[in-house]
Amino acid sequence: MTDDQTPGSIGGSVARPPGVIFGACVLLAIVGLGATMLTLPGVLDPAGSRCHLSRNWLADAITDNKDWNNVDIGAPADATPDELRRQAKALACPDAIRLAGQIRLRENSDKTISIPSDTVVLVQSGLAVVMGVGQALSGWVLLRRLSRQARAMAIGFSAAGLVLRILGIISLGVFVFVVYALAFSAASRQIWPKEPREPR
Repeated sequence: MTDDQTPGSIGGSVARPPGVIFGACVLLAIVGLGATMLTLPGVLDPAGSRCHLSRNWLADAITDNKDWNNVDIGAPADATPDELRRQAKALACPDAIRLAGQIRLRENSDKTISIPSDTVVLVQSGLAVVMGVGQALSGWVLLRRLSRQARAMAIGFSAAGLVLRILGIISLGVFVFVVYALAFSAASRQIWPKEPREPR
């Protein structure tokens, strides 16, 4: 049976697949589009994304109830967490980048956060955009054709999302569900049965 003859195929496309397969495809497409939207600004404006990242790191550091990673941004001593966060996000980009580089990583260490360069932001964001587009496309193609190649592509791009971790712990959950749905579920065994070994 060829890929174009996948069970349920009609003229190269397929009827709606079982729920677990359909869910994995839709989830992969949604997550891929979400990752693309989140990281595309880093490709279009790496300097602006670097600035935004520095401001967020500062805002998080000075409002997390830890004294050892605080940085003086010139705020009043009695400023509320909301006021501190607003002031951190209002800093000029050069100031935000300089001050974010002073945030300590651990209490008993002088090691500080390393601010990525514009080039690093561009490269990382570009890889994330490729991964996100690949996830979205693989989910859509698999939903349309249910071919073995499309399944392999979907699993591969899901694994790439796990490596890049654009969406944090969500990436792990997506990977686990997609691999289960496409490789281990009863529906996957029905759609893609093991091919018999050729006799030697």
